[in-house]
Amino acid sequence: MLPTTYSLHNRVLLLLSSISHKLGEVKAAHLERPSPLLQKAYRVSSVHATVAVDGNPLDPKPVADLLVEHQHPPEPTAIEVANTNHVLDLLPELDPYMANDFRRAHGALMHNLALDAGTYRTGPVEVMYGEHYASRQAPAHDLASQMEELLHFTENDEAPMLITSCVLHYGIVYLRPFSAGNARMARLWQRRALMTHWPVFNFLPVEAFILRTEPAYHAALEYADRQGDCGGFITYMMEQIDEALQELLMAQRTVLRSGDRVPLFLEEKRLSRFTRKDYRRMYPEISTATASRDLAEAVREKLLVRSGEGRTAVYMTTK
Repeated sequence: MLPTTYSLHNRVLLLLSSISHKLGEVKAAHLERPSPLLQKAYRVSSVHATVAVDGNPLDPKPVADLLVEHQHPPEPTAIEVANTNHVLDLLPELDPYMANDFRRAHGALMHNLALDAGTYRTGPVEVMYGEHYASRQAPAHDLASQMEELLHFTENDEAPMLITSCVLHYGIVYLRPFSAGNARMARLWQRRALMTHWPVFNFLPVEAFILRTEPAYHAALEYADRQGDCGGFITYMMEQIDEALQELLMAQRTVLRSGDRVPLFLEEKRLSRFTRKDYRRMYPEISTATASRDLAEAVREKLLVRSGEGRTAVYMTTK
């Protein structure tokens, strides 16, 4: 039987409304793809938190150093960091509803850490939440078909994906399809499911908010297991998503600078020719003078070439 039973608490409906509103703000503020500097900071935060929740002792600074190095020490802690970073790079090309891609991600995550990386386990495992054993074993019988069913449920459930992705997270932890790395895969695969609908989840370090409340994370998973209902876990996870989005909005409302605006415009609009008026349609909050300065700076940086002057000028990309 799939672990997809849940009851919705009243707080979940409030969180669903709050998160949906914040996602709208993120899109309106052009924060679905944060500035390159913030993307790097978020990547360090995501990698550090993902491995730290599972006991990796490295602090954020050593993790950041490892992410810029091409050669990594052979210690398992460093391998975990490198593998997690690699999987985050790999996620956009994987289908969140395909079991083969799910196993491929695990193979990359546990490369040089587990002999059976990318392969479902063949024997039972003791179930632990944090440092506490649950009162059951996770059997290995029919794991492949159960994972297929869980992914099929995720793709076809009629509930909002914000809710369904939390059920997916819990279901992977409950089934424990691999001999190691299940909780990491659950967090990564929820991220991948959310990315399908909202590109910001490619960057948003929700794992960092789980790390801040790690005892509550394990307690919510254990309680869901005992009750046979993951409604409380859905509430917990949506609280972390809501807080992560709030922090992004608070940090970025005044941070989008001229050097960030033009590259973001070029990436989103994909125009080879445009005018200042086209540029301001994406950034109605900036003045005509600010738009002119942005575009002049991009010309100096050789991102653009300009033909004509003033409001009739036409800008063309150099690539």
